[in-house]
Amino acid sequence: MLKRLRWKFTLILMLLLSGVLAAVLTVQTASSVQQYREGTDAVLQTVLARTQAALDPWGSAGNGSLDQDGELYTAIPAFCAMVDGDGQIVLALAYNAVVDKSTVVRAVEDALASGEREGRLPQLGLRYQIRTSGRYLAAAFAGLGWEREGARRQVLSAVMLFAVAAAGFFAVSWFLSRWLVRPVEEGWRSQQQFVADASHELKTPLTVMLADVDILLAHGEETVDSQRKWVEYIRQEGLRMKELVQDLLFLARGDAGQRERPREAVSLSDLCEGCVMSFDPVAFERGLTLESRVAPNVSVIGSGEDLRRLAAILLDNACKYSEPGGTVALTLTAGDKAVLTVHNTGAPIPAEAQAHLFERFYRADAARSREAGGHGLGLSIAAAIAEAHRGKITVSSTQREGTAFTVTLPLG
Repeated sequence: MLKRLRWKFTLILMLLLSGVLAAVLTVQTASSVQQYREGTDAVLQTVLARTQAALDPWGSAGNGSLDQDGELYTAIPAFCAMVDGDGQIVLALAYNAVVDKSTVVRAVEDALASGEREGRLPQLGLRYQIRTSGRYLAAAFAGLGWEREGARRQVLSAVMLFAVAAAGFFAVSWFLSRWLVRPVEEGWRSQQQFVADASHELKTPLTVMLADVDILLAHGEETVDSQRKWVEYIRQEGLRMKELVQDLLFLARGDAGQRERPREAVSLSDLCEGCVMSFDPVAFERGLTLESRVAPNVSVIGSGEDLRRLAAILLDNACKYSEPGGTVALTLTAGDKAVLTVHNTGAPIPAEAQAHLFERFYRADAARSREAGGHGLGLSIAAAIAEAHRGKITVSSTQREGTAFTVTLPLG
């Protein structure tokens, strides 16, 4: 599918670029051809004016040939004939052209027979103009070879340019299609991975629940109280599935833009102090020291519930991945923005894993993460909450300083 999409992008881009170039070349070619015609018309008008000024009887040059006007040179071969009322040629002059009397006579007859004041004589390869001059008609003729050759060169140049440009357009379109399709490809792969991970996370509790149900059914004669532990297992796995589904729905609503941006004032100071207090027992049970340094009266605009969840996710992660005897510290400061930092001691997060921590279902250490519980969605949810509050979340982890997650939020 992605390959077809890429070819489709390439074809569309090529058609657009080629269409624009073809239009430009067509206009340019038509303009050039028009200029060639205007050049021929200018020569014809000059020849007419010059011939009218040099009206002499036919045959002054002798031997029935045409007179040569040596004072006027035209780049385009041309000649002119003066015709009296009886249709007889009384004067003919050639300008950079070698023509015989029969050609002149035929050209004049064909031009007069057309009934038009100007036009073309394709069979003779001439363009003509006729003008009335007193009791005479002046008919000027110029060769079409110059026009045709110029138009041919122009068309040939346009075709060659279009062919070269089309090859360039293909290369550019192919590169751009790769660039345009890359986000789609990454999104497609992420979606496939997301579906696979979600299916795996749902499959595990379902398997446990079905196994427990089979055990209950196999001992149907026993009382519920005697098989209470199996019921408890089913309940625990059901709650785990419920939590996973709620997390998935939270992220899905954010992706679909269905969550309204919160607009209430929230005391981030009070919220953080409350979260620290709620995690005191957790830290004590794990043998950790929980510290807090919370600046007073720090407020932001947002959802208190979501921000509390954000702080809880960061504290929960810090407690899970700290070694016994370690320290977890929550710090809240205020300057231009509110800065919430949750720091914990312990083994650092590998540098190659830090860039993926906020991806859904990602675990830097899958085995350890599953032992600690969770589905690998916590940090994804934290990042989504920070983004919804026009903030951002970053991570820093080193062997010496430990791991710190920092959330920056605009002040209320």
